[in-house]
Amino acid sequence: MAPPNEQEVLLAAWRALAGQPVQQGWRFIPIATGPHCLLRAGRRFPGNEEVLAAGFRLTTVPAELPQGHGFTVLPVDMESTGMDRVWFGLVRQPTGNPEMFALMAADMVSTLGAASGLDEGAIFRLFLDRIRAWQNFMRRGRDGLLSAEAELGLHGELILLALLLDAGLNTLPAVEAWRGPLHGLHDFEIATGAIEVKTTASEQGFPVKILSLEQLDSNLAEPLYLAGLHLSADPEGLNLSGRVEAVRLRLRNDPAALRTFNTLLLHTGYANAMADRYPRCFVHDRSRLLQVDDHFPSLTRHKIPSEISTVRYEIDLDRIEGGDRTLADILLHNE
Repeated sequence: MAPPNEQEVLLAAWRALAGQPVQQGWRFIPIATGPHCLLRAGRRFPGNEEVLAAGFRLTTVPAELPQGHGFTVLPVDMESTGMDRVWFGLVRQPTGNPEMFALMAADMVSTLGAASGLDEGAIFRLFLDRIRAWQNFMRRGRDGLLSAEAELGLHGELILLALLLDAGLNTLPAVEAWRGPLHGLHDFEIATGAIEVKTTASEQGFPVKILSLEQLDSNLAEPLYLAGLHLSADPEGLNLSGRVEAVRLRLRNDPAALRTFNTLLLHTGYANAMADRYPRCFVHDRSRLLQVDDHFPSLTRHKIPSEISTVRYEIDLDRIEGGDRTLADILLHNE
């Protein structure tokens, strides 16, 4: 019989504690022990809310802790059982979805358990960063799924990340250059330049959607490049989880890059627990990599009347002649 996974361990502990109500307070069961972090599954009474408690050896405690979107983070007094540690409880709020909270808590157990080699401060920062990533994830809706358009866009950004690695960029700088998940103006920022990634699966032409007047404004980032990626539906291609795993395989020898990548993925709205909900498969069949300058066909703030505040438009990259760059050239230019 296979050993229970993190979610099964948590659910079993929460079930065991559900029948032990107290007037007010906490009840816990230890579930994991590490050199810099202890984990306990628990419940908070009288509300009977599920809790994942994490204990760290810290010298300073942040004034503000993440909360909202179905959960909150609270300091926990473990009394004499945890005097050498500062404890925090990740607590499901009464309005929080129990299934989604269980996914989140299991992911936290897995993430912290895999964080070997980090000191106390680093693992605590990982704890907070991962919770904030789940905050962004939960803002997207109750089903936890990307829209079809966002799914396609994530395919494209993962392909570009892999191409940057192919071009010789080291793993951690390549992952840290990925700014799209953190709502950056452009999807990738490398040295003093930026790359905006646009992905299409259109069967006619090479249309890409520009969503604002700022995305292709070279006055805001110079040099600025537009990476157009054309995908075709193909059962022999990769689905979204396959493309994610392909990048993870490239990062497997750099734990810091892999941890950063996994947290950024969650910021995009992709959760491992939902991996099988993206069955569409695509192959990457062609690309355009163009520098955006004053001669590039784009709409920007200084090119349109001031009375127009918002613009969305399409560019057919098949109609732009020549001028393609390579990622190797871009990386060399930015050194």
